[in-house]
Amino acid sequence: MSEGFLVADSPFWPSILWVLPLLLIGAVWLAVAVIVHKGDDVDRPNRMAHLYGYTVCLISLVVALITLSSILNAVFDRANPLQSDNPFGTSYSSFEGYKATYRREQAVFDRGEGAKPDTLSEASLRARYDALVRDRIAATRYRTGKSITIGLIFLALAVVLFITHWRWVRRLNGVHRAA
Repeated sequence: MSEGFLVADSPFWPSILWVLPLLLIGAVWLAVAVIVHKGDDVDRPNRMAHLYGYTVCLISLVVALITLSSILNAVFDRANPLQSDNPFGTSYSSFEGYKATYRREQAVFDRGEGAKPDTLSEASLRARYDALVRDRIAATRYRTGKSITIGLIFLALAVVLFITHWRWVRRLNGVHRAA
């Protein structure tokens, strides 16, 4: 173990990688706020309020776009639950595809122990396939339902934040234009 704080195998390393960009963004925003605030007169509008309002609008717009992307991904996964998860490994899109990929996977696992003949009958393989398909559909339905619900909540919050702050900034602009 190293004497320094920033060790690559340290559990704090990933959190530091997220915190540093956020601190940098916060420092830039604070520097802009200080620069904008220095020029304020009594006659001019409060630029800090505008900077805050526009920043919240920008962040809520970015959150809304990311959340909308998440919702669309979940909707596509829910529409095609058998194609949604695993591009590699066993296929569940059809029984023939399952048989082919199942036998391929068995050959890969059996290499170290020597080749074993496949003793599963067609009926037991079909029963296993049907059970795995039901499990995949149930798991995908739960995962996408959770993702869509969380996404809709975040989207609604982002829209509410955007609308309220946008109206507030517009009201600030209107009050100061009339004065």
